[in-house]
Amino acid sequence: MWKLTLASMGMGIALMCATAAPAKAEDAAGLKLFKEGKCTQCHSIDALKITKVKSDDDEDAVLDENGKKIEPPDLSGVGKDHDAAWFAKWLKKEVEVEGHKHKKKFKGSEDDLKVITEWIATDLKFDVPKKK
Repeated sequence: MWKLTLASMGMGIALMCATAAPAKAEDAAGLKLFKEGKCTQCHSIDALKITKVKSDDDEDAVLDENGKKIEPPDLSGVGKDHDAAWFAKWLKKEVEVEGHKHKKKFKGSEDDLKVITEWIATDLKFDVPKKK
């Protein structure tokens, strides 16, 4: 009976920990919105093995001052750079980075914007090894 009680306590603690643990980036609602919003047409997240969808559409490409196409960045670890409020402004084209705004303005609901920016700012907040 004592072993059964300890086992039951262990299972209860394990269940509490499992439900309290934050969702993995791969399982989060923000990732679902990222994919549904077609963000992968421009961006990859190498750390999560999410690849950019190849596109021949350069009609709306962002160009530098020399007319060269600027490749959208891999978003692995990007959450370290800013908070969710900044990412919301970025996706709504209210801020610039190096003289450029985000290519497409976010068209989803305010709730969806909150979900995806919180996901970017928290679940994509990790160190990324530098490429050699």
